[in-house]
Amino acid sequence: MACDFYVAGTIELRSPVPLAQLWELIDQDAFPGGFQVAPYGLDEPELAELVTRAHWVLVPDADAGADDQGRPRAIKYLRVSDPGVESLEVDKRLRGLSAGMGGADHEFHGHLRYWADTGGDGGVIEPYENGKSPAWRQIGGRFW
Repeated sequence: MACDFYVAGTIELRSPVPLAQLWELIDQDAFPGGFQVAPYGLDEPELAELVTRAHWVLVPDADAGADDQGRPRAIKYLRVSDPGVESLEVDKRLRGLSAGMGGADHEFHGHLRYWADTGGDGGVIEPYENGKSPAWRQIGGRFW
């Protein structure tokens, strides 16, 4: 039986990943329910609004700039605020991002937080590099 989770947080991608490496994750036909890329130069209130609407947002590296079409050259963060997503979908997205990042040049720093829609269950999701499934670690006990 699947359970929906509220998943939120920001993960840094070190070093920033060239946007071209992540095209398959952005292509909605190839990766349904994929990631939204925040426009380069978006201020914090606009970014927060985008994350509220799109749920899974790739945030540009401000230091990398934009290409001649205004697209960010590199992605530095994944920002998530998804109020109802199944664990299998979370795993699929994080594995896809991990695989798209490539090998030793890029790694995740940080984690996402999750809470079950039934209340009580919560913890952190720690993504791994090289396309591996993330680890879900429960923090605290059930509240019933």
